[in-house]
Amino acid sequence: MHVTIQRPARRAWTLVSVLAVFGVIVSSTVASADTIGASSDHRIAIAPQSVSQAGEDCASLRRSADQVGTVACLISPESLPGQAQRREELQRQLSAPAAVVCTAKDQLFFNRTESCLFEEVAYRLIDLQTGKEVGFADMAVKSLVTLDTRTRTWTQRINATVMIAEGAAKLGTAGFATATCSSGCTATNSAIRTLPYRVPVDFDYQVTSAGSNLDQLKITPSFTFQSITPAVWGPIREEIGSAVDVRCDSTPTVGPNTGGCVYAQFTPTYDVSTLNNDTAQVAWHIQWAQRNLTGKWGRKGFGPELTRTMDATVITANRNAACPASIPRPTGKSCDEYPFASTYQGGSLNPDHSCYMVPATQNSLEGSRYRRPWYAANRVLDKDKFWVNVVLPAGITEQELAAKTREFVKCPG
Repeated sequence: MHVTIQRPARRAWTLVSVLAVFGVIVSSTVASADTIGASSDHRIAIAPQSVSQAGEDCASLRRSADQVGTVACLISPESLPGQAQRREELQRQLSAPAAVVCTAKDQLFFNRTESCLFEEVAYRLIDLQTGKEVGFADMAVKSLVTLDTRTRTWTQRINATVMIAEGAAKLGTAGFATATCSSGCTATNSAIRTLPYRVPVDFDYQVTSAGSNLDQLKITPSFTFQSITPAVWGPIREEIGSAVDVRCDSTPTVGPNTGGCVYAQFTPTYDVSTLNNDTAQVAWHIQWAQRNLTGKWGRKGFGPELTRTMDATVITANRNAACPASIPRPTGKSCDEYPFASTYQGGSLNPDHSCYMVPATQNSLEGSRYRRPWYAANRVLDKDKFWVNVVLPAGITEQELAAKTREFVKCPG
């Protein structure tokens, strides 16, 4: 399951001027006949860029052409020729497999640790001396992120594909990826690589949130690209979407001391199965509670999320309220409460709760082997919300569901 966020519409154009070489030079051999700029052993340099926000567009560049050189201006992809080819390439890009698949442009698709954002970057090349267009291109650019819940350093990826290229744009393109961070994190630059025509190229770089504080980060991936020969045109720096929120923490009771990071705005789901002999009767109890308690606690689409508490005093009070010592425990069974004692919807804070006597081993395993590691794997902190999903046998009826809890010994009151 994932969530989508519509990103703001990005600017329609950007004017970029050719400046001095940035100083990062690498060798790249281009061997394929399908590669744009098919000569070998290129020396690639990415120059810095100067982005004009004065309000000029490609048309005004043609009207005011009084300089020497070539510039690139970002445009709407829909204004390019070859729309049938463009649509075909877009469909291919949007259906490419990934941990979280981008199924539409300009939207952030994400779960607790993974995200995908797809943008289309189209540009025209203008000869400043003549004011005429000398080429155009269209690129598919994806930002793919997998956060690490066990360390505060992770790898992000820009995947870029030149889908269309004509004129001077065919002379060859190179680029690199990085990100801008709010205070609390840093990002490296990826290696500089050339982009063969219609071949996806990965640009990997690292982001680090140093220290041990709980940090709410804003991270904006960017992709910088230009002609392989800097004198022709370049570079363009394109931000891929707007800033994405990432939370990093080093809470010792949640995971390793190295900490980890998540998309905290995504509400995760804890699955507990009636088909697992370690948890079966605990799961049946939760199933009963989610259907019979007024609040339908934690059942997505029917009631509110549960909210974790890490306060030991609250947890103890919840257990004592829902499962007091005065309730007799049948041999081999223990008292299971729902909502969980480790939530702010537990017994001491919420009279709408349930308890059942379930096999003691299952009660223990559900918490120690399944839920506690799940909290850690998703870095569910104090006051974080989550859903609870009970996995049921396929095709089970409501009558059969009701019958499953009749054999349990329900707690008094």
